Amino acid sequence: MRVRFDLRPAEFVERERKQRSFNPVRLLAVLLLLFFLLSTGFYVTSAIFETRALRSEIELCLDEVSGLEASQAALLAEIARLKKQEAQFAKTLEIMQSEPPTLEVLNAIETHMDYGMGVNSIRFSQASGTDSVSYTATVDATAVSEEQIISLTNGLGGDALFFSVTMPSSKRDEKTGRVSFALSLVLRPFGQAAP
Repeated sequence: MRVRFDLRPAEFVERERKQRSFNPVRLLAVLLLLFFLLSTGFYVTSAIFETRALRSEIELCLDEVSGLEASQAALLAEIARLKKQEAQFAKTLEIMQSEPPTLEVLNAIETHMDYGMGVNSIRFSQASGTDSVSYTATVDATAVSEEQIISLTNGLGGDALFFSVTMPSSKRDEKTGRVSFALSLVLRPFGQAAP
């Protein structure tokens, strides 16, 4: 039999005994360290994935912003074109309102005239006392009979171009048998619809 003597100092023996014995504080410290390492790894991994997702979202937003800027430039160009066109329309409207609608009046008279009627003259004058620009046309004409004059007056009175149609005078020529008459046509202001 062999006998072994432990010649180590008592402090070393005590320290070794403590190392081999179960120590709950040491176990708790190791568990906390493991938990810290695992949670740090999880946090770093999730931060990397979140960063990638945010970068792709930023790229999408930047693409959308560049698309919106291109659309804005196109819309600004379209707005400038439409403003130029609006100014041109305003000038055209001003010109149309400043001139009497001669062709429209002649077309309406020709449409409602019967065979055998004739127009001697048409004079336009600007109507007074109105807020918008309107004209009065005075028509000197001849007809074969009074029925033709009544038909012409009724036809022009129903036309949307005229506000009112009056016949201040008529006279029959005894030599030719024709009736001379004058019509006063008050035109509606340009762009005003009939009620």
